[in-house]
Amino acid sequence: MSTIIMSACWALQGMSGPQKSVLISLADNANDEGFCWPSVAKISKRTCLSERAVQNSIKWLCTAGILSLQERMGRSTVYTITPASYAPPQEMHPAGDAPQPPHVVHPTPAPRAPRTVIEPSLEPIKSPSASETSADDETIPHEKIRELYNQVLGGKLARCLGLTEKHRRKIRACHNLKLEGKFVVREGGLSFWEGLFNDVLDCPFLLGTNNRAWAADFEFLTTAANIQKFMEGKYDAR
Repeated sequence: MSTIIMSACWALQGMSGPQKSVLISLADNANDEGFCWPSVAKISKRTCLSERAVQNSIKWLCTAGILSLQERMGRSTVYTITPASYAPPQEMHPAGDAPQPPHVVHPTPAPRAPRTVIEPSLEPIKSPSASETSADDETIPHEKIRELYNQVLGGKLARCLGLTEKHRRKIRACHNLKLEGKFVVREGGLSFWEGLFNDVLDCPFLLGTNNRAWAADFEFLTTAANIQKFMEGKYDAR
């Protein structure tokens, strides 16, 4: 639980009881960056609301700007709570009788008035240079991903003590992983990796607790093909 997010959410007004209950339940699961991923069923159980009521409250909180979500195929939805962005939707009331706006008549141009013709630009569109492409790779938080892995799974799986070029290459390849029309890793950023590593805690097969001598490691969990299989639930039943 993040006391920063929780205290900011308690002070907010302008929402119904169920909406506030769902928000507080989410805040109770969030980290200091506002990320959390509880299931609708878990929120429903904690708030004593029906799952439909929980879903309606989540939809309202998203409309109010305090909550955004990212759906991960086959896994829990990742929520981001931003109390500073809260702007409750304003109720729209019909306006009273207002005078008709004045009818403005625009003068007709002279019949032989000159017309200005804008010629299209013939300059070719420049493709990104090699240096611009490599700059995108530099923005990938390789080291923070390694730290998240060690923080969440270091007590269950082999720790990653340092990054090799092979590790970096695999992480870069993950940013091209596309599911249901979305670049799920690239768009999710660090919250995707945090959610992924926490979900692995619920997968006995990857933790090697099913009487197997094998268990996943950092390289396995940062391989795009393995991430896709995991998100599709292919390791759950083993």
